Amino acid sequence: MNGKRTELEPAQLRDFRVKAPEEGTQPHSFAPEPICEEAPYPRYEPGIYEAECVEARNYWDRQFRSWKCALRFSILQSGDPILRFLHLGSHKKPDAPPRSEYRRDWIIANGAQPRKRQALSPRVFVGKIYEIRVGDVQKRFDGREHPTPSIYSVVREIVRRTYP
Repeated sequence: MNGKRTELEPAQLRDFRVKAPEEGTQPHSFAPEPICEEAPYPRYEPGIYEAECVEARNYWDRQFRSWKCALRFSILQSGDPILRFLHLGSHKKPDAPPRSEYRRDWIIANGAQPRKRQALSPRVFVGKIYEIRVGDVQKRFDGREHPTPSIYSVVREIVRRTYP
């Protein structure tokens, strides 16, 4: 980069142009349209619910460049799904220090503190019933407000384990 602005040659510009529609097609049909592949996250009335954890997994979130744990719950009264996302650090391996939400929730699920060097597996959550606090996500990751139809619900807190 020498600070000089270079102009694109006509041959280079051709690569950026949208091709004209083929004969016999509608003018607007030649450019592909985005397709929504996922169902929207559900929205529930904020409050306390009983729910069973049916799935738990750790994963690397490329957008936030950090480890996350996703807990999928099924609300007992309706069978509706709801998620809880927990932060596990941005190091080479997932991390759950003593004051983290993951560790707090893991202790509730396990019923005891972890031993030194014990793996804090997300499997401990699955198959148990919890009292959960549900709340709305009203802001995007960048702090901007969600439009009202985009607001969705998540598990804000695992209050206590109720069974087994």
